[in-house]
Amino acid sequence: MNSTPSPPEQRRAKGRRAVATRLAGMILFGAALLLLVMGLTILRNEPAGSHALQGSTTQPSVASAIDSAVTGGFANTGGSATTQVSVPRLSEYQQAKAAGGFLTGAAAVDQLQIYDRVPPGSKLTLTFPRKGTNQISSTFLIIGEEEDAQGLTWYQIRLPIRPNGSTGWVRAADLTTATIVHQIRIHLSEHRLDLYESGRLKKSYPIGVGTGDTPTPLGEYYITVKLTPANPNTVYGVLAMGLSGFSEKLTNWPEGGQLAIHGTNDPSSIGKDVSLGCIRLQNADILDLSPYVARGTPVVIQE
Repeated sequence: MNSTPSPPEQRRAKGRRAVATRLAGMILFGAALLLLVMGLTILRNEPAGSHALQGSTTQPSVASAIDSAVTGGFANTGGSATTQVSVPRLSEYQQAKAAGGFLTGAAAVDQLQIYDRVPPGSKLTLTFPRKGTNQISSTFLIIGEEEDAQGLTWYQIRLPIRPNGSTGWVRAADLTTATIVHQIRIHLSEHRLDLYESGRLKKSYPIGVGTGDTPTPLGEYYITVKLTPANPNTVYGVLAMGLSGFSEKLTNWPEGGQLAIHGTNDPSSIGKDVSLGCIRLQNADILDLSPYVARGTPVVIQE
């Protein structure tokens, strides 16, 4: 036979349920707190670099590493230590070549000493004054570079003397250097002068060249001087640029038969074999060419 609980019994049962509810809440709260603490511990102990496995960009890219190396080194981020990777610096001569240009040098001492080779065992062959001689400046085209046994840099230069193609070696410290990006190429059979800039053709001009009896000699030269004739109404026109080469037929000519690129007072001679070995341009053309040409600019004469 069922009976209804008395009021005191009902109060005691309700109290027991409330205690059980509070106890269950405390247990759940403690479990949640424990999980939170474990999670923080795992994050603190996560291995370095694990973000990269999830697509993080905190690691340096290959491109940025290469860029850093070019500018002096980059950090090896694989461990706690930082390792600098050194990259050899280019010399002035190498920089000029890498830029598609050429390196020139002007005498920085009163008497530039020129040797036949890099020491040891080298021989002094020539001295050249800082101010140059006659129609030849003291600026040279640098065509090579070496170090001697003491680690000092030497430059090989073209010489503005006979025979054509002569070269010598000078101390790099005795020159003031500059980079130029222009080059002249002369095509005798086509009566054409081409101007190149950083290895690319920029301009072309028609020219007059040497005759069969006094040909323009083939070879590699450079501009030694730029002169403005006092009288533009001569065979030299409005401007003359002396070369480091000489006629192979004329030896008693002024300045020893030095070759030149110059204007002319005879426009009809352009496109023909008419000169004693020099290269003739229209006056307007040589004035157009002049701003691109400095002392030391290389000149290649080919058939």
